[in-house]
Parts: sequence; C-alpha cells; structure tokens
Amino acid sequence: MNSAQFVDNDISMNKRVNFEDSLFILMMHLRLIQDIITLDADPEFFLGKTLDDIYFTDRLLGILMGSLQENNFLIEREELLEHLADIEVRFTEVLQNLLNHGGNISIRQAPSITERVAACRDNSLARQETIARLSPAGAGRSSSPIVSSDELTELLKAF
Repeated sequence: MNSAQFVDNDISMNKRVNFEDSLFILMMHLRLIQDIITLDADPEFFLGKTLDDIYFTDRLLGILMGSLQENNFLIEREELLEHLADIEVRFTEVLQNLLNHGGNISIRQAPSITERVAACRDNSLARQETIARLSPAGAGRSSSPIVSSDELTELLKAF
C-alpha cells in the first residue's frame, strides 16, 4: 500500500481531521522539499522521493480542502483557510521552482514527470481560487469577529 492509498483509507475511516497539526506538518514538509530542490542534493538519491512527496502533498491538500469545504461550521474555519492558502502559495512556489529547474534536481529530461508536476501546480492554483471564494473577504461577507461558544458561555455567565 503506498502512502496516498493510506491517506485515503485513513481519512475515510476517521472523519475527524486535525487540521492545525496537518497544516503545520505540510508546511514543514514543503520547506524540506524546497531545500532538497535548491541544495546540491544528489538527484539519483532524492528525485524519486521528492516526486512522491510532491504527489502526496498535492493529494493531501486536496483532501484537506475538501474537508474544509464540507465543514462550514468549524469555529476556526476562516483561520484554517488562511493557513491552507499560505501553504498552497508555498506549494505553488516549490513546484514552479522545480518546473523552472531552479536547483540541482531537474525533471527536464522526463516530459511525463514535468506534466504531472505542472498538473499539481494547476491543482494548487485551483485550490487557491476556491479558498478565495470560501473566505469571508472573497465571498463578500463581513469580517467582523465571530464569538466562539466558549466566549459566549463566559459572556452569559453574568445572566
């Protein structure tokens, strides 16, 4: 079972997603991918693993995006969308760097890999557009603060 299959099975069995930790890990993961691409890493050792990591990241970002779209009532949804948007921008930059041959690891000799990485970049750009539509500023909603259930409980204690 490859890592992508594991993620799909794990998410479908457990609908509770820890968004904050998942997003944090993805950001750290993207920093590692960027380092591998830009440093003088030996492509013979790191190209395959880096591509697997990119494909995994693309699939996981899609899963997280879908979960956020389905859960309109998450208390911290706006903040999570902002974090997801930041990660998507970073992911697009990493992919563009790889596509522009910005490091020691090159995919220019493999057109099928280049097409797949470009598709990941396009997926990321599409998710960024979706996030912009879902965010309160993008949807034209007011950006006034929302009172959490804990804050509301605390405010109502006096009554």
